[in-house]
Amino acid sequence: ITGTGRYLKEQNPNIKIMGIDTYGSIFKKYKETGIFDKNEIYPYVTEGIGEDFLPQNVDFNIIDLFEKVTDKDAAVMTRRIVQEEGIWVGNSSGAAIQGILQLGHHFTKDDVVVVVFVDHGIRYTGKMFNNEWMMKMGYLDKSGITAADLVGNKQGNLITVEGTTTVGAVAMMMQEHNFSQMPVTEDGRIVGAISESKIMQAVVADPALKNAAVKEIMQNAFPFADISTPVDALSKMITHETPAVLVKDFKVDKTYIITRYDIINALTA
Repeated sequence: ITGTGRYLKEQNPNIKIMGIDTYGSIFKKYKETGIFDKNEIYPYVTEGIGEDFLPQNVDFNIIDLFEKVTDKDAAVMTRRIVQEEGIWVGNSSGAAIQGILQLGHHFTKDDVVVVVFVDHGIRYTGKMFNNEWMMKMGYLDKSGITAADLVGNKQGNLITVEGTTTVGAVAMMMQEHNFSQMPVTEDGRIVGAISESKIMQAVVADPALKNAAVKEIMQNAFPFADISTPVDALSKMITHETPAVLVKDFKVDKTYIITRYDIINALTA
């Protein structure tokens, strides 16, 4: 920032150089007061910005101001950049955008603002782009969790069963995959659903039904929801009669299944 800032100011002295700092770093207070305050130093999560010492190659006269960004805001913005802009940047880039938004009152409608992204998202697949890590850190507001967060770690395609498959074969398939329920299809279309409890009720009442086609005892198809549906809306769709919801992501033409367990797991993680 010192080298780039010096060059830019040589080209145009009116250019303002704004640095993004993090809580736990001493840069902002030192710039504003000239005091190296050790009370400003404590551990932080954001990588690539801030320091607990003064690097000798930093010229604070080049930098016009610093803005601090919290670890949570930086992490959330990092994900937003990928989701909304399609740019796979890393944590310090998220902090940079968040910081500039916080500094919005400094700008007029005629100002040109340039934000430099200096890191790549590949370093953060186990952190900012990992839903479990984000929830563990308290960075994902659970009231804002959507179906997209619940299916983020689900791999492979939705497993379904043809309506002509026997009840006994379906029971074995559910046991093999450790499923409690499955969608039933006909010619590739989802036409119904089957659950462990329904199979148990049917074969207890009539053991011969284990050789019947599952479509003979299937239940109504699980309801569909969009990938952006909030978790509270999903929870209301799941009942004793409807133990799962199918979630459609139209962008990638993929369907997922969300169960009561998925919702409980997300809200209690």
